[in-house]
Amino acid sequence: MNRTRTSTRVAAAAVAAFGALALTAGPTLADGGSGHSVLRADLVGSMPAPDSPVIATINPGGAPWVNGPSSARVREDGRIMVSITGLVIPPPRGTNTNPVASVVATLVCDDMVRSSTAPFALSPAGDGAFSGRISGTHRCEDPVLLIQPAGNRTVYIASAMGDEDDD
Repeated sequence: MNRTRTSTRVAAAAVAAFGALALTAGPTLADGGSGHSVLRADLVGSMPAPDSPVIATINPGGAPWVNGPSSARVREDGRIMVSITGLVIPPPRGTNTNPVASVVATLVCDDMVRSSTAPFALSPAGDGAFSGRISGTHRCEDPVLLIQPAGNRTVYIASAMGDEDDD
């Protein structure tokens, strides 16, 4: 009978320890230990001014841009993931194809440009993805991520706006 009590106590202690570990480590392990997101939001195609705002002195593109399901995530540690689907200028001003061969993702905090990614390709169908690092994520208030043509940093063709610490 002593053996049964001891085994039960050991098992109960193990379950309690595992439960405490799961409660404290769970949120950290769930996102790979990276901390919070600076921004996590859907990307939206830009519309010519005044329908889309000027952000950090960067104007929206001169044509309407539409996109399919597209998203962006920027983490506090600088990791960034961008997934773009179907970013195009539709008819009658376009042909449902993308005229921009490559883009950059630009992080804006407090209406000031912090940094941009390396250029990444967009297919003629407007599809592209980027995963890497970006600087300027520390103390980023009012974050916005702009998708800009790599050859023209004075305009943006899509944006994602989110809240700090949005997980």
